[in-house]
Amino acid sequence: MGEFVGRHAELRGLLGDACRPGLVIHGMAGIGKSRLLAELLPLLERERPGGRTVRVPGSATAADVVIALGERRPVTEPIMLVIDNFATVPRAGAGGRSEPVDAGLAGFLTAWVREPGPRRLLITSRYPFALPGDAHRTLAELHLGPLTAADARLLMKSLPALAVLGAAEQTRAWAFCGGHPGTLHDLDALLGRDGVAFTELAERLEGVLAANGIGDPGRWAASLDSGQDEAAAGRTLAEAVTTIVDEVLVRELLEARDEAVDERLGERAGLAGWERLGLLDDEDDPAAVERHLRQALALDAEHGNRAGMATGLHRLGLVCTLTGRLPAAVALHCRALATELALGTPEGPLELADLSRLRAALGGEAFRRAAAEVLPEESLNGLDRMLDNFVTAAESRLN
Repeated sequence: MGEFVGRHAELRGLLGDACRPGLVIHGMAGIGKSRLLAELLPLLERERPGGRTVRVPGSATAADVVIALGERRPVTEPIMLVIDNFATVPRAGAGGRSEPVDAGLAGFLTAWVREPGPRRLLITSRYPFALPGDAHRTLAELHLGPLTAADARLLMKSLPALAVLGAAEQTRAWAFCGGHPGTLHDLDALLGRDGVAFTELAERLEGVLAANGIGDPGRWAASLDSGQDEAAAGRTLAEAVTTIVDEVLVRELLEARDEAVDERLGERAGLAGWERLGLLDDEDDPAAVERHLRQALALDAEHGNRAGMATGLHRLGLVCTLTGRLPAAVALHCRALATELALGTPEGPLELADLSRLRAALGGEAFRRAAAEVLPEESLNGLDRMLDNFVTAAESRLN
């Protein structure tokens, strides 16, 4: 875990909410949730000296937590229960909230935050989550978004390739990385390779964003200090920028790897597969189809049209399948499934059908690696169970 940089406003906000029964920090993978939590913990521990801090992994069950807490006795000393990277799965009809993978742990946490005593709950998770009886409403929540420009410049001072850039170039990098610290690290790693110049790479990445409908990569920043709805739209757009750019950076960082991908699945799909897209009847260029879809996805993200985003992610997943990019297809269909389940739309089985076929084509291990690009490790078992149940139900209908 690297040196803590910036996030002072977020830290002050969390300390101000410390009177609540618990704190939840959620946001994109790599955005800095665990690092912020690590900085927060000693400050909270100093507020209540003599207390106890119990840490469990995000994959813990209720039984694991009980064992970690030790012998059951009335809580008289200050105690903090810390769960990092909490394992959750999308929940239909919950307004974008997920639910804990372990139902027993959900019940335990509900009792934990409701019972009186000097206890506190601290959680990091990919998504906001629901607890039984709306107990999650008693928790303070922080959606950890992009770094501010000032915090990003502090981070870049510690990154060798980005540290030597001028102020204008650093601001440019912050904008087209969506303010995401992990993506800035990826950018720095790529710039550290021989023959990779910042200006050339920046122009290429901004060109990719423009081709996906984002002509001004820094547009997301202007709304972060606005009202609640505008700030949420800004975070959504920043995440779209990060997703597009990080895909390019990671692909280039890993270009030396041999890709064991079954391209025959896309070849065998043929024209019938393309007709499933249901758009651009006169367009048979896969690149043009993908560009059109990514532009539409960026617009839907900017306007908060989550139903449109789900449809766009699904169609992009089909394009990747049809062009033989099966790991990318897995990631897109996983994102579409999560969005559809959160919205409570009936298209979930379509994603499960596509994901089942992709799992069969790639094999279980490669499929999990691809899904792990967008899902936390602890949620992969939940996805496997959903797919197993889907396949079993489909086989039962055929028998």
